[in-house]
Formats: sequence, structure tokens, C-alpha cells
Amino acid sequence: MIDQLSRRLFIKSSVFAAGAAALGIVELTYATQGDSCRWALLSDTHIPADKTEKYRGYSMIDNMDNVVPGVAVSKPDGIGITGDIARLSGKSEDYLVVKEYVDKLTLVAPVFMALGNHDHFKNFNAAFPSTSGEKAQVKGKHVTVVNSGPVRLIFLDSLQITNYVAGRLGQAQRNWLQKYLTKSDKKPTILLLHHSFGGGDGDLQDDLRFFKVIQPHRNVKAVIYGHSHCYRFSKQDDLDLINLPSTAYVFNNKFPVGWVDAEFSATGASLKLRAIAGNKADEGKVTKIKWRS
Repeated sequence: MIDQLSRRLFIKSSVFAAGAAALGIVELTYATQGDSCRWALLSDTHIPADKTEKYRGYSMIDNMDNVVPGVAVSKPDGIGITGDIARLSGKSEDYLVVKEYVDKLTLVAPVFMALGNHDHFKNFNAAFPSTSGEKAQVKGKHVTVVNSGPVRLIFLDSLQITNYVAGRLGQAQRNWLQKYLTKSDKKPTILLLHHSFGGGDGDLQDDLRFFKVIQPHRNVKAVIYGHSHCYRFSKQDDLDLINLPSTAYVFNNKFPVGWVDAEFSATGASLKLRAIAGNKADEGKVTKIKWRS
């Protein structure tokens, strides 16, 4: 654990970093060893202010108390949470409890978060005035870029209205992403956000415009998201889509509650399910993905 606690951040000094700064973001690089990096991927934690609260028979607090030690054992280089961090409406008191868990996880590795429909932009920023990485200058959105060994991760913000199920990136964020990807180098890039796709009333409402932006950029290899409380893999043309399970509860008992232990390289990913509740039949199952060329 000592190497995790002593991890140091440094600003990438390169021509590309200057270009990133011109787009309103300072890109941070996390020191990793070898040709791959490890990430603990969580989603839909729904952490409540009331630690005794249960929903659909699950205790969100008990689940997080189970998840944190497992993440620590995995010794990741980074930890990502893809939205719906708070319980329902992102109350200030919810984020006080969220902060307790983020502080614990930060002792293991830097924590990066995307906002979901049950989060609240103002209350989140009040609770986390300083988060890992630097925010892009997209008004009203929480966007972060992270270099991690052989890959780059971009955390996007699909929160449209708090406690309103559908999401939207919005034109300003899509324009920022278009400019960023155009100026970026060829490092394999993974996009992370909260909302699911498919054109439903509760999905990402500008998903077609989102995919129109990213599909031509061949360095974008995968999109990782949550929202549905399902664990599944699909594709948008040749782009990999990875739907993370919820750490909190499921809507359909055929899916697990848990998180994903991910290893990323320049050529692909290896994702291990860490199921803690729900359907645990695939606990420990590894899914391998080869990036599109």
C-alpha cells in the first residue's frame, strides 16, 4: 500500500499539454509502471445521508463498506465512479457521507467522479472544491482528463436536471470534446460518463450527436457508463460500450451488485467482475476486449 500512498502527480510537460491548457484544462499524468494500468470502476453508489437506509432490500452503506476493502486489495492506479454518487437529489448531507468514502478510497488511489442524474452540481462542488485532476472550462459541467500509463481517461458530465432520469451532455461539452479530441495525440482514450444509450426516455438524450463527435476519432476506444444498474458489454459500430454494475442495488435480479477491476493497455482491456451481492454467478469472471484499430 505504501506505493499507492506515495503516488505523486505531475503536470505533463509536452507540446500536447500546452494544447490541452489552451482548451481550458491542465492535464495531469499519474505515474504508473509497465505497459498497463489498473483501475477500480464503480457506478451508481447512491450513498445516502441516512446510513440505515435500505432500498430494494439493499443497504448502500453496507455495500460500500464491502467495496472499499476490495478496492484496496486490488491496488489500483486510479478509481473512477460514473455518477449517481449521491442517493436521490444530491443533498449536501448526502455528500458529507460520500466524502467519508472518497477520503478512504483516496488513501488507496486518486478518485475521479462523473455526475449522474441523482447528483447536484452545486452541492457536489461545495463538498469537493478540490478533486483529483483539473476541471475543463465547460460552464456548469464537471469534466476531467487523466493520463494513466498507456491510456487516457476523460470523465464527462451527463447530469441535466437533478432527480430527472434523462441525461444530456449539451452543446458546450460536445464542442469542447470535439476540439479536445482533434488536438489530442493518438494515445488510446476511454470516455466515462453516467447515462446509458438507446434512445429511451431515461437515456442520454444527445447520444447520436455524442457518437457523431467521437466515432471519427480512432483513438477513442471505449465508452464506460452506468445508470441502468446492469453489467453488460455491447458496441456502437466498432466502438466498445461497457455498462458498469451498481454498487448499491439492482432493478433486475439477474444482474450483480458490485464493481469492476479493470486493467488497461495500449491494445485492450481486461475487466474482472467483483460481485458483492445480487446475482454473483459471474463473480471473478474476466472479460477481455481488444481495442478497435
